[in-house]
Amino acid sequence: MKKQIRILVTGGSGSLGRNIIKRLLSLGYKNIISINRDENLIKEAETEIGPSPVQFKLGDITDRQLIPRLMQDIDVVFHAAALKHVSLAEQNPREVHRVNVGGLLNLLDNSASTKRFVHISSDKAIGVMNCYGGTKLLGEYLVRESNSLYPSNKYIVIRCPNFFWSRGSVLDIWRRQLALYNKIKMTDPQMTRYFVTLPDAANFIVRTGLNVNANPETIYYPLEITRKFMLGDLAQAFVEVYGKKGAKIIATGPLPGEKKHEDYIADVKLTSKALLKKLLIQDVKKS
Repeated sequence: MKKQIRILVTGGSGSLGRNIIKRLLSLGYKNIISINRDENLIKEAETEIGPSPVQFKLGDITDRQLIPRLMQDIDVVFHAAALKHVSLAEQNPREVHRVNVGGLLNLLDNSASTKRFVHISSDKAIGVMNCYGGTKLLGEYLVRESNSLYPSNKYIVIRCPNFFWSRGSVLDIWRRQLALYNKIKMTDPQMTRYFVTLPDAANFIVRTGLNVNANPETIYYPLEITRKFMLGDLAQAFVEVYGKKGAKIIATGPLPGEKKHEDYIADVKLTSKALLKKLLIQDVKKS
């Protein structure tokens, strides 16, 4: 049965998309298609995932010729593709709307034969105060409306916080800054953020998305695996693990559109610097 189910992962060459694909492969799913518009990322994903039956397609989710053809025989969609950087979204609202809303609509409008559509949203859709969060909240409304437009299908919304070590995340940026300058820049040490690790997030998304009892009226959160950190604690732990002697931390102030404290469905206990350091050390050992 698993071999017969055709699955599309949008943004499949990104950090989260790769982990979703690896999780699906580990569960025995074979007919997996990934779409991404960055050819370099696709080659990286092929290398990381290794020999597999996954088809890596080069394309854009806003393409109104490609997507109808691609969606014809798809049973399940995991929609991870999006423009995600808050400060860049503030400067480029039209492009963010084109991709995050227009691209999503293009997929939804061609999903009549799709049995299940899993939309990966963000905690920034809560208490919206920036462009990125606005596009994610509107996307949730469009996904949930699709349940009434295509009542024989299921459209599921999952809200995730930040992903630990995702490409372009603060950890990824800090690693490059340390390598070049032996110093890192952070916005505000008192800022708090919620996060999940990429493997944990992928496990939750796949398990929830494929659950036959998933309720389209519910917005799902990976609450049990979510952690919370203070940016200053994360920066200090990062420098202690990765920095050379004399490594420095420079506070620059918040970027456009950033909140000091993110909102979430429930408060989560603050992760200590010691535990953050332990998580980082575990990543060092894996690499």
